[in-house]
Amino acid sequence: MEKYEGAEAFVEVLNANGVECIFFNPGSDTTPIQVVILKYRASAKRAPKLILCLDESVAMAAAHGHYMVSGRPQVVMVHDELGTLQVGGAMHNAQWGRIPVILWAGEMPSGQRVNWLKEPFDQCSIMRNCVKWDHKLDSNENIHDVLQQAFRTAFTEPCGPVYLSYPREILTEKVDKVTIPPSAPVAISSTAPADDDSPSKAAEMLIEAKNPLIVAGYSSRYPESVAALVELAQTLCAPVLSGLTRMNFPTTHPLCAGIEQIGGSRKANPYIADADVLLVIDYDTPYVPAEGFPQPDAKIIHIDIDPLTQGRPLWHRGADVFIEADSREAIPALNKIIRQRLTPEKRAKFRERFSQLESKHQKERNEWHTLGVNSSNQKPISPD
Repeated sequence: MEKYEGAEAFVEVLNANGVECIFFNPGSDTTPIQVVILKYRASAKRAPKLILCLDESVAMAAAHGHYMVSGRPQVVMVHDELGTLQVGGAMHNAQWGRIPVILWAGEMPSGQRVNWLKEPFDQCSIMRNCVKWDHKLDSNENIHDVLQQAFRTAFTEPCGPVYLSYPREILTEKVDKVTIPPSAPVAISSTAPADDDSPSKAAEMLIEAKNPLIVAGYSSRYPESVAALVELAQTLCAPVLSGLTRMNFPTTHPLCAGIEQIGGSRKANPYIADADVLLVIDYDTPYVPAEGFPQPDAKIIHIDIDPLTQGRPLWHRGADVFIEADSREAIPALNKIIRQRLTPEKRAKFRERFSQLESKHQKERNEWHTLGVNSSNQKPISPD
């Protein structure tokens, strides 16, 4: 078979998976890849762009932002253990931001280092708690297969980062050249549709609620979910509180309950305190109780594609109904059930609630505008 270097195989797998950019902080272990990409570009062959970042945490943050805009898988290259450590908290952000990024780092020969227990040095352990999968490539492994598995793992819901370390020599060794079919950069759903009972129970709880509240964390990682959430909110005439990492719900909509706050001197969000049923969608544990806690007898419905989320308490307690489902499917399905069950009497009550929330929202916006105008000449400006 025709052969090429491992670095070229690396680039071909990235091309097949639609990677547009490599964000990197260079080192001796990244040189073969840089050389291959420059050769490709010189001969007008397709290759990802090399984006030089002067700090590894910047490289990870740039990949994070690129995914939020492009929806494409990401690759970050760093130098060995040092570069891995330097990524720091940016990897934690990628983990909780559900960013499908491969962190690719060279590794010193394992025989050259041991830890304090005289065990072989395990570089992957640095990132093990922050990734979906970590793996050290062996020189006898197929680089195509390992990289393809890394992309599949990162891009299977719930998406998340993957860490791969490699011996430097695999980039210059000759491997069999293979044709890699292009892979559409679309997240792979890992969850079967929710059973009929849980959504039905959730719909009934929301219909009967006096003060329902929807809390959305990262549902808008798929843009189509924004419109679906607006439809659900309008069906229920329920306010929506959005998390900090995504624009889940338009702030100008009359049913917008604002954006989650963390810390500071702001008063507790009254929507949480007043809610008797909370529909929580793709949402992780609140950072701090600055928003206040729900009522002790308030019911919590939690929709999330990540089964591990069920074990995380929300406001110091679990959910009354947990639906493991892709919110892209769950939100429209729940909306359909609710619409089918609404009586004329319920619709009339919901319209009254909408009018009250619309007035409250407009009052708040007017207050914010007045505050902005009155404090425009204040020095120093206030946090508000």
